This record gives sequence, C-alpha cells and structure tokens, in this order.
Amino acid sequence: MRFIRSITDVFGYSPFKTIHKHSEYCVVAIDHLLDQFEAFVMGDMASVEKIEMEIDTLEHEADKLKAEVRTHVTKSLRLPVDRQDLLTFLAFQDEIINYTEHVCHMFTYKIVENMDKDVEKKLRNLLYKLNEIVCLYEEMIDDMLEWIARSLSKKEIGGILEKVDKIEKTEHECDKVQIALHKKLFNSDMEFLDIILLRNIVIHLGEIANSTARASDSLRTMVLGR
Repeated sequence: MRFIRSITDVFGYSPFKTIHKHSEYCVVAIDHLLDQFEAFVMGDMASVEKIEMEIDTLEHEADKLKAEVRTHVTKSLRLPVDRQDLLTFLAFQDEIINYTEHVCHMFTYKIVENMDKDVEKKLRNLLYKLNEIVCLYEEMIDDMLEWIARSLSKKEIGGILEKVDKIEKTEHECDKVQIALHKKLFNSDMEFLDIILLRNIVIHLGEIANSTARASDSLRTMVLGR
C-alpha cells in the first residue's frame, strides 16, 4: 500500500480539520434552530430561550476555532492553497453560524400569536431547506479534507464541484421560498409587529443560505486555483 504523508507532516499545522469541525458546529446550530422554531410556534418560550443558549454556546466555540485558524495561518506557514483564499473561505463559512445565532435571538423577542398557517408552513419549509443546504455543505467539507490529504483525480474533484452546484441550486430554491414568504406576510392580517419580526427572521434565514453558497463558491476558487 502506498504511504501518503499527511498535510501536517508536510506543512506543519493543518487548519483543515479545524475548519471541518467549525462546519459541524454550523450543522448542529441549524438543527437546534429547527427545534427552536417548533418551540416558538408552540409558544414555549422557556424552550426557545434554552435553545438560544445552546446556539450561543456553539457560536462561541466556532469563534474559538476561527481564531485558532487565523492565529496559525500566517504568511510563513506553507499551505497547499492560497492563504488569502483560505481565510476568505473561512469568513464566509463563519457567517453561516453567525446568522443562525442572529435568528435564534429573534425567536426570543416576542410570542407571535395566531401565526398565519401558510406562513408557518413556508417558514418550516425554508428551515428544512437550510438544513439540507448546510448538511450538503458539510459533506463537501468532508470531501475537501480528502482532497487536501491526497491528490484526487479529476473525476473526484468533479464530485466536489458538483456539490457546489447542488448548493447553489438549493440556495436558489431558498430564495423562491423567501419571496413567497414576503408576499404572504405583507398581505396577511397578522399583527403589525409580528409581521415585522417574521420579515426580519426571513431575511436573516436567507442570509444563512447566501453565506453557505458564498463559502461553497470560495471553496471552488481554492480547488480550481490550486
């Protein structure tokens, strides 16, 4: 069996496993956000606030990982990819969990009584789409680790790029759900403050999808620029 040296052996500190761990926190945070939404719909504010604390903790841990990478990825560190491309990519990935945290705080602002059932359905659909896109993204980061660890064939690299295309397609689907939600909210009979709150939540949920797509596109830049 051919011996393959790890990136740590060749280059010293490797940021990629840390970046992968950061992406896992993004997935867990989205899972929690789904649970928080269900508690929000039920008016269970105790659970909403408990989950808020859990997401806050995840975001704080993700920030530690981001700081670790930024501390170690200096100009003197040898990397198999461009240093600035890597840091830009990480910044986009970090936005995923940042926007997730923003939304989790918004769910604590007030109880929305008598939420329009179609709005509730579309919000749930958007959250499931976000779960889908972030899970697909984390799978792509798994592939990236393998790509970094060894020289992949053009076919294997093509598999990574296919996931980028799928993420961008799902992000477009999220956009369509967002538009439908905005139309429904602005034409609903719900309380004005409830409409404003839900509109802001929808905007920030959209930014989770946008950040995932931007991070994926940035990864593609690294792959093709290697």
